Amino acid sequence: MRKFVSAIVAATFMAASAPAYADMAEAQQAYANGDFTRAVELWQDEASAGDADAAWYVGNMFVDGLGVGDPDPELATTYYQMAIDQDHVEAMVSLGLLFAQGRGVRQNYHRAMNLLYQAALEEHPVAMVEIANYFLDGVPNYVEKSEGHAFEWYGLAARQGVVLAQLRFGQMHYLGIGAPQDQEEGLMWIAVAREVALSRDEPYWSYRVYPLDDAIRGAEGDEPHTLRSSVIALYDEYVAEVSPEVANDAQQAALAWIADRAN
Repeated sequence: MRKFVSAIVAATFMAASAPAYADMAEAQQAYANGDFTRAVELWQDEASAGDADAAWYVGNMFVDGLGVGDPDPELATTYYQMAIDQDHVEAMVSLGLLFAQGRGVRQNYHRAMNLLYQAALEEHPVAMVEIANYFLDGVPNYVEKSEGHAFEWYGLAARQGVVLAQLRFGQMHYLGIGAPQDQEEGLMWIAVAREVALSRDEPYWSYRVYPLDDAIRGAEGDEPHTLRSSVIALYDEYVAEVSPEVANDAQQAALAWIADRAN
């Protein structure tokens, strides 16, 4: 009897959910076709009905000013909070970054770090990298500089395959920042990042997190570089500094790590 009742409940749920799934699919298609106004309309309907993903999408559209007129990050925060109320991890990151930047809300690093930390506990790679960035540089009166904490957070993100984190984790190993110096281990992580940077087609997971061809911040006064070019250039620089044996061992360890992750 219990199985029979469960089947009825499941069937009823699926029937009730079918239009919602159809609307979400239509919204995604409208977005893909460049009909942003229609996409926002559909997502707003679904957000009002309690769909956390839809609320997050609408928030993104208001941040970017797509299908809604001018960007309106203040209104975006309302939709992000709707999604966060349902434990939506992506929305935690999005709202956390708005608080850090002071866009649409008063700048509040305590709130930003709290949201990013919640997302990082759910293993969100962007949250991990952003937290690492704050610890690496420090934020006066808000985040105490800690190279050790930065090293740990970059390491967590690096092991998830985040190229930017692998680059910085490798640098810190190589130079002995936040941890004892280990040039071979540092070069290994940069070699892992280089394999992705040299790939013909960037993996979706890489593009979604930190696209290889986006500019990244370097030292003050430096010209902006893409993540791809930075990885390749740093690998070449470090390889020239170490012995052939260290370079070969690092490369072999990198290939082994990549192979192990693929299995």
